[in-house]
Amino acid sequence: MEYDPHYPTILPEFIALSLVFVLNILIPVSAIFAARRLKRRRWLPHTIAFLWVFFSPLTLAVLTTPTMAADEVAAPGDGFIVLPILWETPTVLVVYAIVLLGLRAKRQNPSPPHLPS
Repeated sequence: MEYDPHYPTILPEFIALSLVFVLNILIPVSAIFAARRLKRRRWLPHTIAFLWVFFSPLTLAVLTTPTMAADEVAAPGDGFIVLPILWETPTVLVVYAIVLLGLRAKRQNPSPPHLPS
C-alpha cells in the first residue's frame, strides 16, 4: 500500500501493523519477567499485558485510520488491515494463559531435590 498525502494516518499501515504485531508478543513475555522480579503486586504486569493485547486491534485501527472530512465515507476495504491482529489476539491470549498456568503449577509443586546415589 502506498502512502496517500490527502488521507494522512498516524503511522503508515505496514509499520503500524508490524509494530503492534511484535508488541503483542514482546509485552506478555516482558510481563512474565517483570512479575518474577516483583515482590508485591505481581498481577500488575500481567494485567497491563492482557489489556494491551486485548485492545491492540483498536490501537491498530486508531493508528491506521486515515483522517477524512466529515462528509466522506471510508472505502469497503479500509478495515482489512486489522484482520491479522484480530487473529493474533486470541492466539496470544490463550498461549499467555497456558504459560501462566504452567508457571503457577510449577511454582506450587516444586520438584524434590535430586539426591546423589
